[in-house]
Amino acid sequence: MLSSHDLHPKQGARFVFTRVDEAPLTYQVEVFLPGTSRVEAQLTWDENGSPAIEPAALDAAVADQLVKLARVLKRSAAPRLSRWRDVP
Repeated sequence: MLSSHDLHPKQGARFVFTRVDEAPLTYQVEVFLPGTSRVEAQLTWDENGSPAIEPAALDAAVADQLVKLARVLKRSAAPRLSRWRDVP
């Protein structure tokens, strides 16, 4: 049986952020892409408050959406966030 964790979009991407540490605020990120493609990353913020993503060599469209969603997480520090976004 499939769970929502296994869902891949037909287009765009599903971003799932899971907080792994509160000090410093750190998230494990999974990006589910069409088909069975999946990207993993880690999100933190540098001393200037800018998002820092590892690995840095993500697809530009995916990285752009990840940075936009990082703004929401920095304010809320939610334990989990899942969002669907149109990624070309």
